[in-house]
Amino acid sequence: MYHGFSVGPTTPTTAPSRICPYAPSSPHLRSHRWKALDLDGYLRALDSRGRSDRAYLVRIDDALQSVAEVGAPVLAEASVPSVLFAPSGLLGGRTAWLVEQPDEPILSAEALRDLQPLGVEIGVHGWDHSSMAGMTDADLRRNTVDAREAVADATGTAPRAFAYPYGDYDARAIDAVARAGYLIAFSVYTDDGLHALSRSDVKPDDSVTAFLCKLIPRYRAVWRAVGQVKPVRRLLRVGAQRSGHRAA
Repeated sequence: MYHGFSVGPTTPTTAPSRICPYAPSSPHLRSHRWKALDLDGYLRALDSRGRSDRAYLVRIDDALQSVAEVGAPVLAEASVPSVLFAPSGLLGGRTAWLVEQPDEPILSAEALRDLQPLGVEIGVHGWDHSSMAGMTDADLRRNTVDAREAVADATGTAPRAFAYPYGDYDARAIDAVARAGYLIAFSVYTDDGLHALSRSDVKPDDSVTAFLCKLIPRYRAVWRAVGQVKPVRRLLRVGAQRSGHRAA
């Protein structure tokens, strides 16, 4: 899971928390013969008969301008498909929910259409990036049904995938997403079936070591278990970052 992209290396002290250099992941995955999946391939891989230990799906939240300027061209050059989740009510606007990036430009409807030939499938990230846990029925409809129709109008294709803003959801949100017609939906840290699947988040301060840890099978389950012992998780994170800085 990515958010934004930058050109060249970044450090924890210079990079906004949601702008990630692409370099740490793609070369390693290519050199170790990992297979990049599109959404159809990912859906097939969820069936154990089609699962591969060396396959991945790139997912990108928020639809920031840097996706069009940096991320999508790099992915296309490497023949890596992706799914971009857009807050459909904010197309062409600015980020108001990011403390560290309060005025980051969001892609327009036209820009979303331009990304599709580059292998980017457009999904939905709610209507205005509001948390969907505890929403009213009307708000749930706006963030699922109305948001899906808006992206379909913008791109000419009905979205098949959904990502919960902030990764937040409850049982009613899951039900609303499923009833709205999405084939699959993604959370961040927790799993609740096909309409709430967790993802491995790539961050700007991830060292190569930290990124490799995220390739471990069932990484999320392991990380949640380690999270029960916070000092251990903190030591692992610091150690991974230091290792990456030395290598750089």
